[in-house]
Amino acid sequence: MSDTSRRRATLASTAAVRATIPPRGLAATDPDDPRAVGKRERAAFALGDIASNLTWTTISSYLLFFYTDVALMSAAVAGVVILIARVLDAFFDPAVGVLLDRTTTRWGRARPYLLFGAPLLGVLTFLTFLTPGGGDDFPTIAYAAATFVLVGLAYSAVNVPYGALMAMTTRDSGMRMKLAGLRSFGVGIGIIIVSTFTQPLIAAIGGSTTSKTGFAVTIGIYAAVGVLLLWLVFAWVKERVPATPVTHERGTFARSLRSLAGNRPWIAVFVFSVLAFARLGVVTGGAVYFAIYALGNPGAIPIVLLAFSLSAVVGSLLTAPILRLLGQRRAIILGLALSIVLTYAMYLVHTDLIAFSIVFFIANILGGFGFVAAPALIADTVEWQEARSGRRDEGLLFAGYSMSTKIGAAIGTALLAWGLALIGYDPAHVTAATADGVLWLFLLLPAGISVLQILAIAGYTLERRLPEVAAAVRARRAESAGE
Repeated sequence: MSDTSRRRATLASTAAVRATIPPRGLAATDPDDPRAVGKRERAAFALGDIASNLTWTTISSYLLFFYTDVALMSAAVAGVVILIARVLDAFFDPAVGVLLDRTTTRWGRARPYLLFGAPLLGVLTFLTFLTPGGGDDFPTIAYAAATFVLVGLAYSAVNVPYGALMAMTTRDSGMRMKLAGLRSFGVGIGIIIVSTFTQPLIAAIGGSTTSKTGFAVTIGIYAAVGVLLLWLVFAWVKERVPATPVTHERGTFARSLRSLAGNRPWIAVFVFSVLAFARLGVVTGGAVYFAIYALGNPGAIPIVLLAFSLSAVVGSLLTAPILRLLGQRRAIILGLALSIVLTYAMYLVHTDLIAFSIVFFIANILGGFGFVAAPALIADTVEWQEARSGRRDEGLLFAGYSMSTKIGAAIGTALLAWGLALIGYDPAHVTAATADGVLWLFLLLPAGISVLQILAIAGYTLERRLPEVAAAVRARRAESAGE
């Protein structure tokens, strides 16, 4: 063999060895083995959702109240600002997803977005709760719209990669459902923090529940903690599932969109998630008005929100075994149906805060099965996407899911705001008729949305086909590796 041939052989051998070494931050473990995901890594998925909800739940629960009672905007104008800003921002999610599917760095594909996006999200969350406070004048509305759009863009840049990280961590459907449960547990803890500490902190720092200074300092604390938690996710989570080759040919994105449009399981979960987050927006945003005006007791705000957050924590522990026992679609539909029935019970006991909170807690556990399961269901649709098209498109599919959460939250908050406008809500003059209207908005809007959720999830049929889909994906990869 000549020296040139020998050098070429050595270079080829070295390249082959290097190709087997994962980039920094990636694990050389089997993505099909659930044991590969360690305890610290599982815990990171709970921490990530605590961080997300220090932004998301704070905005969902308090931004409309902040606009109407601190910035002094009318409910109708606030509803329009939130709806338009949220929908515009939602269409940024697919761009993040496409960029994510084309990202390759020494830290992996999704993790760099957590490292660099977290500080930006923290700063913009803080700025969203500052205001000129001039009511319906142009500077107040313009500032509110601009900051709300920007914080939504930053949230997309962090949350789309964070959501896709589950599909990149493991291919095992059972482990994904466990991780989804841990994510929901983190959601519950985040809601508990927001519901328990926000109003007391605002009042303690600023002297009243509508203090601008109190809002600014409290949100600043939440933002800083959120950044630190997202950095822990970056440090602890590993990306194991290899990416499908990304092509940059003309028309590749259009083909991915066409393939996505044909992914019926994904569409069913997308529509369901839009409705789930619309219901979430009504419940978390309406709780403040319900406590203050329907119950006449501002001190009930943390109790009602705590009942809701505890339902998320308990639901995160119960969802996986219940769905495994009854089947995913059947359990979700049954839970929603029972939560609708309990709406009448909530009305009967709404004047008794303790009794109401207990029934409210149970209803939200039952109605929240699908909320807990949705990220895992989306991760399963990634396998369906690869089986049909040869491309995983995790970024695009989870961008669609993130988009659904924003559109849903926008719809829910806007419906609540317009409902308040319809009943003549004026924080300076709340009548008995207005208080009754708040009660009916808080009870009937979520129940109506739950009916639509049942219709949406009825179209999800992937569960029984998933084993054969996963086998087809493994066979295709093995065939490609042997070529």
